Amino acid sequence: MRLDHPDPFEGAWRANWIWHGRPALAMETATRPVLADPTDHVVLFRREFELGHVPEAAPARIWVDGRYVLQVNGTEVARGPVRSEPRSAHYDVIDLAPHLTPGTNVLAITARHFGQSTSWWIPVPPTYSLGAGSLVFEAQIGDEWIVSDRTWRSTPGAAWSAVPVPGDVACLPIESFDARVHAWGWESAGFDDSEWKKSFEITPMHTGADGRKSPPSSPFGMLRPPVRVSFPGGAEHRADQVGGARVLGADHVDDPVAQVLADQDSESAASGNVEMRHFDLGRIAAGLVSMHVTGAEPGTIIDLAASEHVDASARLVTLGQHAGLRYVCRGGDETFQSFDVIGTRFLHASIRCDSVSDGIGLEVSVIDQHRPRPAGASFECSDPLLNEIHAIGLRTVDLCALDAYVDCPTREQRAWTGDSVVHQMVDLVSNPDWSMPVWHPQLATHARPDGMLAMAAASDFSADDRMYIPDWALHWIHSLFNLYMYTGERGLVAEYLPVAERVLRWFESFLGPDDLLHDVTGWPLTDWASVYMNGCSSTTNALWARGLDEFAEMSDWIGNAANADWARDRHADVASAFEVFWDDGRGVYIDHLVNGERRPEAAQHPGALAIVAGLVPAGRINRVVDGITDRSKLIRHSFVMDRLTVEGDGQGFVYLMNGYPEQPPWDALGQMVEGEPFFQYVVHDALAKAGRADLVADHCRNWSVFIDAGETTWPECWSGGTRCHGWSSTPTRDLVVHVLGITPAEPGYAKVRVNPALGDLEWARATVPTPHGFITVEASADGTVTIDSPVPVVRGR
Repeated sequence: MRLDHPDPFEGAWRANWIWHGRPALAMETATRPVLADPTDHVVLFRREFELGHVPEAAPARIWVDGRYVLQVNGTEVARGPVRSEPRSAHYDVIDLAPHLTPGTNVLAITARHFGQSTSWWIPVPPTYSLGAGSLVFEAQIGDEWIVSDRTWRSTPGAAWSAVPVPGDVACLPIESFDARVHAWGWESAGFDDSEWKKSFEITPMHTGADGRKSPPSSPFGMLRPPVRVSFPGGAEHRADQVGGARVLGADHVDDPVAQVLADQDSESAASGNVEMRHFDLGRIAAGLVSMHVTGAEPGTIIDLAASEHVDASARLVTLGQHAGLRYVCRGGDETFQSFDVIGTRFLHASIRCDSVSDGIGLEVSVIDQHRPRPAGASFECSDPLLNEIHAIGLRTVDLCALDAYVDCPTREQRAWTGDSVVHQMVDLVSNPDWSMPVWHPQLATHARPDGMLAMAAASDFSADDRMYIPDWALHWIHSLFNLYMYTGERGLVAEYLPVAERVLRWFESFLGPDDLLHDVTGWPLTDWASVYMNGCSSTTNALWARGLDEFAEMSDWIGNAANADWARDRHADVASAFEVFWDDGRGVYIDHLVNGERRPEAAQHPGALAIVAGLVPAGRINRVVDGITDRSKLIRHSFVMDRLTVEGDGQGFVYLMNGYPEQPPWDALGQMVEGEPFFQYVVHDALAKAGRADLVADHCRNWSVFIDAGETTWPECWSGGTRCHGWSSTPTRDLVVHVLGITPAEPGYAKVRVNPALGDLEWARATVPTPHGFITVEASADGTVTIDSPVPVVRGR
């Protein structure tokens, strides 16, 4: 797709690539450069300039191979860039004018190159000069251009020490900052940078290079236009100190999180060398951790560890989370703010100093760093419980919308390819800013050579590509279908349909002579519920069929009849063959076949998916609905996650390596495993497609189990997992889309469909964003419907 760079910028930059000193690269072979020091590095860059007057606008753009913070005259104005595959990275655009002043001005950039893959950053395979840290910046200020070049001064961020990334489920960078050696005041005018060096201009060097110092350059290719219209931010949440103790303390280690966890295990002692303080935010928050310290001697060490959970004795229980920081005090009244986002509820601090620490003041807070949600969209109904459920879903998705949709802001912060479909659908009906629901499906399009998508985009999991989740790529196709229906952007959909086609054709190699998929490799995850998927899985076959059906519709829309015909033919084959999964005696679709044998397990998933994929004969739909909604038979069970609790042993992951037991611990003939909160979006879609959207409002009340447990965000599963997972927020969409029945009747909301199904509600009303403006619908139980719409309205199904 042709790129549309914002004025006054073009694809070619005026600026040069810069870093502090020559990039640290070594030659593994004569043609294979590698990072000489693949560790976490921070560099400070500054540039002073004079202004006679401040222009009305001063557009600037910036990109860093890693992460950056841009300050103008001591005020932070941007933080980024968004995560991306480094060969299709997006720069940020900022208007500097509101922050400039007549006289001396200072641009200050803190740039961080992580060296090793994290949950949200991956290194690029380096060339002979790029890939070991680089920055590019340019701004038009009046008639002049300020660009990154040798006129910028730079110095290593001496205050930061590299801490090895854990490299596990939690793979977040850890910060260690020594305030005694920081260049305080460097971001302001008048700072003496005479001992700093001139920045090193990097000349891109690679086979075929032409000596040009400005982007576009290999290995990054063309730097792409911004994908967001504003920067993350939000409220500040202050933590209460709720406890603490003096302990002997464990041996000193470099990792501050490991230090706190070891300290809390050490023996309590009134004369101990370490004071522990326990802080509670009261609910999950995600953002920059801020500490205000008073009365500390220089060299006092404050280690901070974060967690969603504590046990009955107030000890942190991480359940896989590994997040925190170290701050070494310079003495006096001081404030520190973390470089990266930390999501948590509980924060425990270990304080080490040469004297008694009782006189040290420590305040801790978290400053939101999620994408904005402008005002305008709303939902309200006659049931206060559903209003609360809707609001909690909004907050959960907000916390999981950082620079991309993440699974959780606490444990991982990864952009999982399948999870994000729920976040996207919530934003499409409740956030007037559609930049992230449009951007995230594009982020997730980076495919393996065989066509399968990475299970978590732009992360360590995509960098080493050791495992993949086939079903997640099929949920991604549904997110592309959402772009088609909601935005109607034909060029965007056309660009990514080939990716969807490669995903769908990837599955074809697993087709058996019966026209069903067998023994699909990879991680068979549809959600964390105990759904049997080995052998010939009804769930995977139905998800594939839904993808084929949606792909056919989109292909027709862009004029590709041949692809549409192929997909419909495949869909018809699956629909015919799918009958093997039907158990007429029980009125359910079974989970799977093993070596041709029909197994008795029958979860909620295959029935719901069969309806949305158009695989259920019309005369059977009511029986399937009855089967998947029979509360007397539905049970909640997860071999993996039920044990991932504060009280559990956390050993459920053994089932990921060895599969589920051949005989389930429930009555396979008489009971049905219910989908986890994530999969309920499919269940609710199935009810609506079956003409039973009137059931959805009451189904959304199932989330009250979390409210009763005191949760203020939606947990990952009915039992176990993290306490803030965006994928669990489908009621926030479904109360609008299914209960009030507000959906695009044609792509891009050329027409809107309104088909309320209030169930037992007396009334409901909502305002939803569209490309044409807001649409407001109010419906009452007596059948009265009031609609305010800028586009034509279609009533009914």
